[in-house]
Amino acid sequence: MGYETFERPKVRIEEPAIALAPKGRIALNAAAARLMEECGVKAVRLLWDKTTCGIALQAAHKGEKDTYSLGFARGYDGATLSGKAFLRHIGWMATRRETVLAKWNAEEKMLEVKLPHRFVRINDDKTAKHRAK
Repeated sequence: MGYETFERPKVRIEEPAIALAPKGRIALNAAAARLMEECGVKAVRLLWDKTTCGIALQAAHKGEKDTYSLGFARGYDGATLSGKAFLRHIGWMATRRETVLAKWNAEEKMLEVKLPHRFVRINDDKTAKHRAK
């Protein structure tokens, strides 16, 4: 028999998750968006931990320096933001959309994610040059 399994392009995940797209969109699934909405979060700060390959979306006040507005999509029950420069900064190099489970840190009001190392190119020279500016 020549059957092959059809891989669903989208899978509904009930736990909080963040999807990173190659063109720079960062999407929160319905569970993650609900957490943000319930806490009144309309903007986030993007945080990067190079040693653990972790990112975090931390609650911030709209209009603060270095914040990104969350766009809540009612029909989809999710939220998105444009993080193209951030993903370029961390060396994100996945060729397709990747979804990673997130953990809610209530004390810090942030979603935390550990990225798969295989999709991140850490360039210490670039980081050193950026810090020197």
